[in-house]
Amino acid sequence: MSLAALALAAGVWAHEGHKHEEKAEAAAPSETVSVTGEVLDLSCYLGHGATGKEHKKCAKSCLLEKHVSAGLLTADGTVYLLVSDHKHEKAFAPVGQMAAEQVKVTGVKAVKGGLQAILVHKVEKA
Repeated sequence: MSLAALALAAGVWAHEGHKHEEKAEAAAPSETVSVTGEVLDLSCYLGHGATGKEHKKCAKSCLLEKHVSAGLLTADGTVYLLVSDHKHEKAFAPVGQMAAEQVKVTGVKAVKGGLQAILVHKVEKA
């Protein structure tokens, strides 16, 4: 086998392996988790690091009126995107009301393209 053919075969093999990894990742979500942290409005958090009680009024406005994406900041600094699960849509409703508060979120963890999210099934004060 020539070097060119060997290189081509290796490239095809590597590409096929990558496709299988993508399919496995797309198969998520599956793991049910309960995670505790602060409800964030991701616009202010990502834009200028806003967190905490002093940001509560703004965060609540961003989440409830401007429909900014919500996140959950854990004690170790991990941030999860919080999203509504089509099967549990009503469970997501309290997220905006709990802006800047410590909560426990229960749902299904999903990871895709490096993004970590929780499809929310329940939100309660921590």
